[in-house]
Parts: sequence; structure tokens; C-alpha cells
Amino acid sequence: MTDFCNKSGFRLLFLFLALYFFICPEKAYCGKYLDSAHGNTTYGVNRTSIAAFGYSRGNCAHCHEQHGMIGGTEPAPVGGPSAYELLADNFSGITLKPYSQSDNVCFYCHIGTGTLQTTSFSNFNYSITFGGNPDSLPNNIFEAFNSLSYHNLYDVYRFITGLSGTKTFTSFPSGSNPCSGCHNVHIAKKSCGKPPLSNSYDATKSAISKPSDHNNLWGDDSSEKMNPNFTTNYQSPYWYNSVTTYEPANNTTSDGTNLPDYNTFCTDCHNSTNSIYSTTLGRNLRTINWNVEKHGKGNADVAISMKNPYGTALGKVLSCTDCHEPHGSSNLMLIRTEVNGTNLGSITTMDPFVPPSCSTPYSNYDTLKSNSISNLCNKCHKDDYDFNTSCQNDHWYIVHHDSLAGDPFYTSGGCGNCHNSGQWGECTSTRTAINCNCCHYHGSTYTYGGTTWRTF
Repeated sequence: MTDFCNKSGFRLLFLFLALYFFICPEKAYCGKYLDSAHGNTTYGVNRTSIAAFGYSRGNCAHCHEQHGMIGGTEPAPVGGPSAYELLADNFSGITLKPYSQSDNVCFYCHIGTGTLQTTSFSNFNYSITFGGNPDSLPNNIFEAFNSLSYHNLYDVYRFITGLSGTKTFTSFPSGSNPCSGCHNVHIAKKSCGKPPLSNSYDATKSAISKPSDHNNLWGDDSSEKMNPNFTTNYQSPYWYNSVTTYEPANNTTSDGTNLPDYNTFCTDCHNSTNSIYSTTLGRNLRTINWNVEKHGKGNADVAISMKNPYGTALGKVLSCTDCHEPHGSSNLMLIRTEVNGTNLGSITTMDPFVPPSCSTPYSNYDTLKSNSISNLCNKCHKDDYDFNTSCQNDHWYIVHHDSLAGDPFYTSGGCGNCHNSGQWGECTSTRTAINCNCCHYHGSTYTYGGTTWRTF
């Protein structure tokens, strides 16, 4: 006991404990970090300016600079000190894109040209990685966030830290990185490589953590899959250009037992009670109740007319990621670039919803269809041409007005309540059509003939 307590022994113990708590801080959980994508010794974090000094791949010093200098100079990027001893400032507070590399510390590595990571790597979007889209871009997170539509980092930051909106999470103090709202960098794992790598998807790994449960991964356990956690009625969409294999693994599993329960994950924020302000849109986001919406657990009315693999069975449930990208998209509203096995066009414009009716419906619907939300709907829903190939003008007449679809909500007469004047035949080209998002959007309902229908 005397030997242990001498000055040199005490100093050694103090030094050991100091190093231990620096290398393995309480919220990093050292063992979990070594299993994470950043801590992996094969493909983990490896900043070029740090590796040059002999630090091993995955070492904490690649992200954290305990002294700010090594050998008398600060390794790139210069300009400290920064909170949490990070290599750069967590988040600049920029309110709208375009983002620069210095706006988010994650962008110093998760970027194409200019990455500080060696060797360089790619993070493809959801449509490519888990849908099979053969596109080569975007191939990094920075590019995804600089897309047409994107998760606004300023809004995410303010919401998770309680500075805006109605929800306060306990894991995000002021100064937190907005990316940490969905990812815990100390435990996040790499679950997949870019297709067509065979057998690259690992359903037991996950890169995401729910904001309300930041210190645990979400979706890596069998109890956190779409089936059975959220529903047993999930139907996976087709893998790109296939009618035999399905997302997210390009195999025959189609019941959601291999897909993280993204619905529970996303509705940790996007639900029926939270108020979330969008700086990009200049308004609060529409609320979402995935338990009652028809694309969620809510059932279709009377009948449904779908393309495969959904068929005509009622009660099928979608995942948020079946239609939306998590980071950013070249299409509006984070709409994916590939849905149900098929590429989409560039959906860059859509009529705004102006209650109680649309004041500016399209007059040249067929020309603009590829650039409208209608093109997304048509990847799963049957339009006129799918019912009758002699109809060259897909105005969605049959599903709204014809018994051929088995669900004729709107009978003839009173057309002007929804449409401008024009001719009203199943295949005529002169009548004006209504853009889908005029009536169909998260939380939408429509009252007709004294009955209120849920229209999404």
C-alpha cells in the first residue's frame, strides 16, 4: 500500500486515468467506439494531417485535438480552439444553403474534393445504396446537403437543442452538431457499400440513433425493424430494374424484417404533436400521423389500384424512406431519385396547395407530368394508361371517376368544384388536370357529399 501511494505511483495512476477518460469519455463508450465506423481500424477515421504523425486509423485524435498542436504546428484544418476539442467548429449557424466545408465539422471528411480523410471514400444517397439506382452522384454527404431540397441543418440544430419548436431532447446541449440529431458518431456503424457489391448489406448494423435515445443505435436489432416493430404489413418496393428482388438488400426478403423501422425513427421528430419550423419554406412543417395516414397504418377506402409488388390488397404500409431521401435530393421535398425499381425524372416544380382548392391547375399536364409529383405517384399507383393503354393522356381520371378502378369517389357533375372548364372524357386531352399535391399530402382530407375522406 505504501509503494502504491508514493508520489511517482500516484502520478502514474493520475496520468492513466486522465488518458482513459480522454480516450474513452463516458458518452463515447470505448468498446462501442471501436466497433463503430469511425473507430474501425480498417476503414475508420484517418485525417491526413494526423496520420502523417503516425496516429493509427480510428484514433480519437483524428477528430479531437487535446492540445491543438502536434510538433509545434496545428494540423489542418487550422483555426482553433473549438468546442469539444474538435478539429474545427461544430456548426457555423448558417441558415440556408449553399453550405461550405467549414459550416459543419462533418463536412471536413464527408465531402468529395477537399476531404481530409485518407483514403477518400463515398457516401451515396439512399436511392443508390439501398435502392440500386445506378447513378454515381451524389457520392458524398456535403453534395447531398447542397441539393435542391435538403434537411436544413439550422432548423435541425434549433429543434434538437430546444431553441425552436415544441420538443426538447436531453442529449443535445447548445453547440451540438445538427448531424448528431440522427447520428451518434461514437457508435454509428457502416451497414452497406455501394451496389452492386454482393452481400454488402448487413441488417445487424446501423448508422442512426433516435434523437430521444442518442446513446443507442436504432434499427440494428430484430425488434427494431419495420416488421414487426411498426407493422407486419410492410411491403418492400422493388430493387432497381427488378421484379424479383427488393430493397434494401437486393434479395427476396420483402416483408421489412431486414429494414430499420424508419417510421418510428423519423416520427421521433415528424409526428402529429411536434411543431417544427422550416426556414427553407418559411412556415411550420405539416404534421404527420403515420398511424392513421393511408401510406402508414391507415387503410385505403373501398378499393385500391396499385402496381406490383403492392397489388390490390388493402392494408399495405410504406416506410418514410420508400419515397424520401434523409439528407438531400435533386427533387423537391426530399423525394428520392428512384422509387419502386424505376428512375424518376427531375421533380423540380409543383403547384402549391392553396386551400380550399388549387387556383392554378396545370393546363398542359402531359408535358409537365415528368416534372411533377404525379410522376412519383405513378411509380406505385395506376394512372389512366395503366388501366387502358389507348389512353395516351394520363389524367388520373379512372381512379377518381370510373368504376374500372373499383373506387369511384366522384361521380359526374359539379366538375367546376375541382376543375377549370373543359371537356370531360376518359381520354380527352383538352380538360385541365389537378396536380396531385393539391389534394394529396401529409395530413390531407377532403369532404365530398357530406363524407370526409383521408386523402393521404
